[in-house]
Amino acid sequence: MLIGLQVLGGLVSAAILFLVAAGLTLIFGVCRVLNLAHGTFYMLGLYAAYSLTTALHGLPGAFWLALVLVPLLWAAIGAVLEAVLFRRLYGVDVLLQILPTIALVFLGQDLVRAVWGLTPRLVSTPPALLFPLHVFGIIAPAYYGFVVLAGIVVAGALWLLIARTDWGLLVRATARDRVVAATLGVDTGRIMTSVFALSMALVGLAGVLFAPIGGASPGMGVDSTVEAFAVVVVGGLGSVWGSAVAALGFGMLKSFGILVAPRFAVAFVFVAMAAVLVFRPAGLFRAPE
Repeated sequence: MLIGLQVLGGLVSAAILFLVAAGLTLIFGVCRVLNLAHGTFYMLGLYAAYSLTTALHGLPGAFWLALVLVPLLWAAIGAVLEAVLFRRLYGVDVLLQILPTIALVFLGQDLVRAVWGLTPRLVSTPPALLFPLHVFGIIAPAYYGFVVLAGIVVAGALWLLIARTDWGLLVRATARDRVVAATLGVDTGRIMTSVFALSMALVGLAGVLFAPIGGASPGMGVDSTVEAFAVVVVGGLGSVWGSAVAALGFGMLKSFGILVAPRFAVAFVFVAMAAVLVFRPAGLFRAPE
């Protein structure tokens, strides 16, 4: 039973980590920008879910409304950020790319302290998922199963979107060679804006989904950014499928690492990352062409 619970915990962790990392790998794979503020927007997504559900306390469906509104709001913010800030960072030196995103990290931290303070905030589990889930001989919260299912559905939808749609074809062309794609008539600016919006929607979704599990706390944005970068690097820069596989592996390592050495559970992730990169410096998978 203990093993089953750890497996389920690993799957939940993997689902959240994938949603964060998938957005990050899309931004880097298409826009070639290192967005160190990605985890900060994940943290702000949790706080936004808390504020919205608190404001609608007692209203049936408050959590589900947050699950829809926060990703949509984050997508709009992502489109604006891409047009106003990140579009000016394409093709410049890596250091010049990183500095503005670091500024966004500090702005996000200050915003959290000013609006929500230093007290962790937890969102209530939606009443519709407050029943026990019996699976593989274990009893677990039904919400955990919902998070895992949401991760699987989003992963499948992303694969279909990128591999089987005209928009996905344009995204792959832009990621492959932006100049050639623009020469052939592709509106690369609009493509990169839409990619930014999608990646921000994913990180907003991850924030809302995690809010009833671990809650929001100051400083968690930096930790999530580091873990997401590890997933992106191991999975292969620009590969959404690679991010899914790496997130699953890291989720399981963290979950079972807690049983072996609780203090070093997170360290296992980075040891595994180093081991993979020794043998496959480019990561497990290549981005689709």
